[in-house]
Amino acid sequence: TIQEILQGMCGPEDEQANLGSRPYRTRPEFTPASASGVGAPHGALVVEPLHVTYEGYTYRHGVIAYIAGRPPSPIVLVHHNYAGSKQFDFDQAAFLARCGYVGVAIDTYREEQLVGHPDSDLKYPFEDRDPRRDLVFYGTPAEHGMTEAQSSRAQRHWEGAFAAMYGLLRTPIHWRGLLKAWLDRAREHPAAHPSYAGAIGYCLGGQSILEQVRAGHDLQAVVAFHGLLHSRPECEARKSDKSKFRQRMTQEEFEADDTIVKAENKYATGCKVLIENGDLDNHVPIESLDEFRAEMDAAQIDWQVNNHARTPHGFALPPGHWATGYHEDADRRSTLSMLRLFAEVWPEYPQYPVRTNACGTVLGQSNVLHSSKL
Repeated sequence: TIQEILQGMCGPEDEQANLGSRPYRTRPEFTPASASGVGAPHGALVVEPLHVTYEGYTYRHGVIAYIAGRPPSPIVLVHHNYAGSKQFDFDQAAFLARCGYVGVAIDTYREEQLVGHPDSDLKYPFEDRDPRRDLVFYGTPAEHGMTEAQSSRAQRHWEGAFAAMYGLLRTPIHWRGLLKAWLDRAREHPAAHPSYAGAIGYCLGGQSILEQVRAGHDLQAVVAFHGLLHSRPECEARKSDKSKFRQRMTQEEFEADDTIVKAENKYATGCKVLIENGDLDNHVPIESLDEFRAEMDAAQIDWQVNNHARTPHGFALPPGHWATGYHEDADRRSTLSMLRLFAEVWPEYPQYPVRTNACGTVLGQSNVLHSSKL
């Protein structure tokens, strides 16, 4: 039922009820002054549409955010969660621009002819990506609060999002190629530094940043927020297992499945990897952390993991957002940890103090880069 879907994605209602008392809205400081850098006043936030065409399909739901008048700055790709690119991702790109970088929210989902999915008629339109925007009864039993139209929209969201996500997991060679196409496209923009780049991602987006590392993409730093540490699809025989981790294929099952279009691992050994994990995340048990550690150490990757106490999956998604498990302290600490990593790898680029991130979490501090020359 839709009620079961809501609980499965968002956790028990008694834990989540306070998170949906207000709908998600773009904060004023992340509302762009211009949709084009042409003629934009110095210091204005610019958020431009950014498209990429890959394997004959044009992905239209990306944006590039920057501050007019600043010199070319490091790119930070923003990888969406299972739902696909949406307003929160665009706003987080704007937050990164305010901090001193070029935020690029990318989109990896087609709206039709979904990659890796057998039903060629299944569609996942952009308007179905964030169904909670009009669910005013969020936090109460959904069956009492949803209209028939809202219930239908939530069902379409569920079916489309997971078809698109599992399609990527079954076609890693396509997935990695698309991520590289977005990185290359971002580097063409005059606001972007020609070689400095990083990436952040949420949930599936955490898997995306690790796929970029495995593919050897030219990045200096990547950060996963409540991301899975592997990119394997579900195992049909274990779909009902209580552990989200054990519902997925093992590495041996993944390698043995000839229907998965695999890609060679080349590893970006110069890239620093930061994992921001919730200790209560059922997708990332100890055995997943152990597997991740072994993989990264074998590839000589510089990695670190911050494990946040009593924190669930989805902790860095904002209140009022579909699939949120928002945890204010974990979101604040993980955001500041991300910014410290960027200061470490790009010390010559100043970070500008920004009061809140796109979630509205008050950060309370900022980094001072004494070696900054810009």
